[in-house]
Amino acid sequence: MRGTKARRHEGTRGVALVVALLLCHLVTASGRAAQPPAATGPATPTEPESDADERLVVIRAGTIITNAGQEIQGGAIVLSGGRIRNVGHAIEYPLNAKVIDASNRVVMPGLINPHTRFGLPAYSRTGVHGDLSVAAEFHPYDGQFDELLEAGYTAVALVPAGTGIPGRALVVRTGGKAEQRTLVDPGYVLVADKRTLVEGLEKAQQEIEKVEKARKEWEEKQKQPTEADRRSAPSRGERPSDRSSERPGDRSSARPATQPASQPVTQPATQPATQPATQPAFTPPPIDPPHQVLVDLIQKKQGVFALLEADSASDVLHYEQVLKRFDVAHRLFLRNPRQSDLYRVIPRLGERKAQVALWPYVNRVPFSAERLHLPRDLSAAGCEVSLLPLRDSSDEHLAVLRRTAELVREGWGREEALKALTLHPAKLLGLDKRLGSIEKDKDADLIFLDADPFDPAARVKEVMIAGEIVYRSDRLSADLRVERER
Repeated sequence: MRGTKARRHEGTRGVALVVALLLCHLVTASGRAAQPPAATGPATPTEPESDADERLVVIRAGTIITNAGQEIQGGAIVLSGGRIRNVGHAIEYPLNAKVIDASNRVVMPGLINPHTRFGLPAYSRTGVHGDLSVAAEFHPYDGQFDELLEAGYTAVALVPAGTGIPGRALVVRTGGKAEQRTLVDPGYVLVADKRTLVEGLEKAQQEIEKVEKARKEWEEKQKQPTEADRRSAPSRGERPSDRSSERPGDRSSARPATQPASQPVTQPATQPATQPATQPAFTPPPIDPPHQVLVDLIQKKQGVFALLEADSASDVLHYEQVLKRFDVAHRLFLRNPRQSDLYRVIPRLGERKAQVALWPYVNRVPFSAERLHLPRDLSAAGCEVSLLPLRDSSDEHLAVLRRTAELVREGWGREEALKALTLHPAKLLGLDKRLGSIEKDKDADLIFLDADPFDPAARVKEVMIAGEIVYRSDRLSADLRVERER
């Protein structure tokens, strides 16, 4: 017995010893794994383990025009995933960040054209065509907007051609990856004259009333009892208990043998005719497709607005008459030729803080030598002014900075003039949360100039869209160097 107990005791100690050795081995191995590898030299920038890893891009610029405050001299812009993460002085960033040396560049937001048909085929249509969009005629291809990139434009609103209400715009980027090109589809609805707008809105109001009438008729029908409800309801003067007091021999009143005598009778006819679970849904009559967008305008659907084209002060007043009847979201494109009477409506537009787009002209009073500075005067009155090229040609896109510089020399504020090319068009298009200024969380759509944008000799040297360089003025040049921060 003693020998057996001794052998059992020794076996138990042996198992415990093996377990202890295994635990020690595991602890030692885990400790070694937790220790960092031994340093083999001084710290240097290292590549990410894979291309999928997020990597910061840092632009060290000579001047940064943010459109969101003071201009920054000798600052940096930090990008990640095609968006701006930080901007300012003395910004820290990881050693493996991609650094772009733009110390000899002026960096600013890309220019935006809120109304153009650049590169689209010529045609004309009349009437109401709110169901048509430029997207149907736009077929992107590589190099399509190279001339606009050269001018510094990173986004454009392509509009339909014609009079009346020719359709809806399409807002696209001028470069970058195909899946990132479209910004708004469909965009605003273009309106070219008052009469068509009035007739279109009246028709849209009739469409709304048609749906409301159909809904009321449907609701009234739902309140009426169905044939099944009428059969189950007791007749006039009959008590619910009368049906249960018929003769026992009547088969219609016979009860099953297993049914207890105290079983409750059928519910009275005061129960709702139809249960909500089985009630059919209302199907509205279809809206006339060309007028659907006008219905959306009247019903103030979010993101839907009209761009009203006006050639004169009387056009603006006529539109105001329409807007008193139909309070719809809108902006104005004021076609201001060399001689213009639009100065007459500046106070009215300023009172309602109108968003207006116009050409970069210093105008004249009709049949007079008196000069008019409509962009400056509209801004001073409280309007939000956007500028666009005089024509859809590449030459006029290239000339827009020079023409805007002339407006600044004629007394327009520099900050307002810069916003008129960038931030204000973004607001007009409903894209100011993404574009128009260099701020945190906005898209990195930037242009790099070799001088101040209002310097007559300034040229756009590079264009960045969604954090990627998509254009260089000289593709063989290495002026914009990419280096690693040491």
